[in-house]
Amino acid sequence: MAGFGSAKGTLPVTVTAGNRITALAAGVVAVALAAPALGQLRIVNYNTAGNQGDPNALIAVFTAIAADDKPGFAVAPHIVVFQEVPSSKINELEGLLDVAVAGIDYTRGTYTSSGAEDSAAGAQAVFYRSDMVTELVAGHIDLDTGGGRKTDRWQFQLLGYSSPHAKFYIYGSHLKASPGGANESERLAGAQTIRANSDSLGAGTHIIYCGDFNLYDNGEPAYIEFLSRGNGQAFDPLGTGSWAGSFNAIKHSQSPRDITADGLVGGGLDDRFDFQISTAEFQDGSGLSLIGGTYRSLGNDGQHYNTGINVGNNFYYPGQLARSNALADVLFDASDHIPVIADYQIPAVLSAAMPSSFGKVMQDHPFTVAVTAQNIAAGLVVGIDVLDVQINGTGALTGVVTTSAAFAPALTQVPLAVNTANVGFISGGATVSALSQGAQNSLFLLSTGGQIVRASNASFSAVADTDATVASVSAPAGSASVVIGVPVHNFGFDANQALLDLDTILNLGGGFSLRGGMQNAIGGTPAMLEFSYDASSSASGVYTRDVTINVSDEDIPGAGAAQLQLQLEVMIESSGNAADLDGSGAVDGADLAILLGQWGTAGSADLDGDGLVGVADLAILLGAWNS
Repeated sequence: MAGFGSAKGTLPVTVTAGNRITALAAGVVAVALAAPALGQLRIVNYNTAGNQGDPNALIAVFTAIAADDKPGFAVAPHIVVFQEVPSSKINELEGLLDVAVAGIDYTRGTYTSSGAEDSAAGAQAVFYRSDMVTELVAGHIDLDTGGGRKTDRWQFQLLGYSSPHAKFYIYGSHLKASPGGANESERLAGAQTIRANSDSLGAGTHIIYCGDFNLYDNGEPAYIEFLSRGNGQAFDPLGTGSWAGSFNAIKHSQSPRDITADGLVGGGLDDRFDFQISTAEFQDGSGLSLIGGTYRSLGNDGQHYNTGINVGNNFYYPGQLARSNALADVLFDASDHIPVIADYQIPAVLSAAMPSSFGKVMQDHPFTVAVTAQNIAAGLVVGIDVLDVQINGTGALTGVVTTSAAFAPALTQVPLAVNTANVGFISGGATVSALSQGAQNSLFLLSTGGQIVRASNASFSAVADTDATVASVSAPAGSASVVIGVPVHNFGFDANQALLDLDTILNLGGGFSLRGGMQNAIGGTPAMLEFSYDASSSASGVYTRDVTINVSDEDIPGAGAAQLQLQLEVMIESSGNAADLDGSGAVDGADLAILLGQWGTAGSADLDGDGLVGVADLAILLGAWNS
């Protein structure tokens, strides 16, 4: 245990938790159950002093760790490294941990203990959540690091990730206790053993050193050894400055008690014995990295120095005095150390897509195909690395874009230009590469294709490009209506030409109308427009109408529009009967009215040719009546 063999003063103060422990447990269980399971990696190291404290208080502390939302989020820890775990207590510790965090079953990592370690306070133990990480058992070793104890090295890998940057090592240590030159030398020798091993893992390795180091100040050789240059060089999230004195109280982790009793050492919070320091790979903010500002000693409000953590009020949770006080009480009863917690972001997970086909596009039309990219790592954004990607067009797609992919369910769209210079079927693709460290699904090779087509060409002729014409028909006088058929061709059509749509006709009227509807998707077979002329009241003669036909390419990107000019012409022919004065095809009252209106004149009703309209002309008309 931390103060093993150390002399620390005590204060004659005893505080019992009473119902405050129950209140804390009831409150934090609800928070823990509501917390997201993934999105950040919570790692804890805790010296439980051989489980000599109140087991109910230990359960409450474990539950409080899961509910600790000090950094703005709460999550049940994924890895918990314990010190002072004798072989007789390992099963009990596992049971307490499983009871504490409802719905989560912790897996015991490789545990090794000998009689020597049992007699020297106990070995190191680790438990982890198998829904987030797995132990790579081959990576475990024991290192003799002094104090009758061994340092355990475990290797873990994030589930669902295959990158080497998703693997990491944890060294769990309990170095020699107590001040004095001999003890410092033994701690240094232990640190040197650890560093020799970690340096051998190679550059760029993710490593966490944690546990009860029993370091008394920042000048200790063992501390300096951890921070020395090399592949395994450690960096301290709290900086390398002093942790001595009341103004550094926020850094302390031992002892939360101001009395020594039941195997737990008192003396108050005034030492930083417990550490969680790591290599540069955890400090660079890329991939698997420490989330800044999340390193903390649970329950330490920085206002308790050389006294019990529950003396007076505790202000660990600002504005939540009852919760803070209840936490301080269970920390007092559980152990003579408090847990050190740090939260780490996990690498990004890339998802990318593009349409398998972009269909038809007009020749020379500027056109792009969208590549979508997402960061689909599960959980809170605060616990997921930013996903930087590079997208390169291939084949008929061009462009190189570097950007950050949005967190799902949002997505980032990147347009890649399509080469539309030549008609025909084309293919292209995109290479989407994750640039962020340790990202899963780091490469997507996407493909797409489509057809480039030339513009349609509306024409009144199948053998020539004819944009204007006259459509003429004749009909005998007296016809009720006259139909004019006008073919419209997609001139020169083949498989690489757009289909033709007939859209609108302008300036119809004067007896002319469209019969039937417009037609679309005209290819090799022409459309037939049918116009109708109402000839029921038309005398013999020629009737015309100039109309405009609006046409366009089929509805595809880059579709254009054009116009055709058409003159509709209807010739109403005379019936051949002179008495049919109005050319209606019948001699009737209308013709009689014309004759009477011209009586005595030399009008068109002069049927006998004597120069005047008179009785003789009337007789001729009546003789032809209804003919």
